[in-house]
Amino acid sequence: MFPTLQRVKNEAEAAALIAAAKADNDAMIYPTHGVYKNGEIAGAWSIASIPLVLCWHKSDTIKARDSILMRNTVDAVLDSQGVETYLTACNSNSPYIGHMEKFGYQPIWPTNLFAKNVLT
Repeated sequence: MFPTLQRVKNEAEAAALIAAAKADNDAMIYPTHGVYKNGEIAGAWSIASIPLVLCWHKSDTIKARDSILMRNTVDAVLDSQGVETYLTACNSNSPYIGHMEKFGYQPIWPTNLFAKNVLT
């Protein structure tokens, strides 16, 4: 049987997917769809469920104080849109990588971020 993708319908389904991912040493924290194979949980996808914030600041122009001001501004913009949680990527060579947790961000897992144009 092939795997199927099904929309999460309630918090209990989401909790089961999160627990299954954790048991498999993964950190799926916002599942929108479960992957099922032979009637069992086989994975999960989070499809456009949580905003992703990416930023770039010119290293010789924007300093730490400026970045904090910008982060607070972005938080205010997201809050005004009703966003409670968002993801952000921090380049491993960024001077801020060692400070992200101090800024209130919680690491999920080391990763690489890829982009895909669905039209190509």
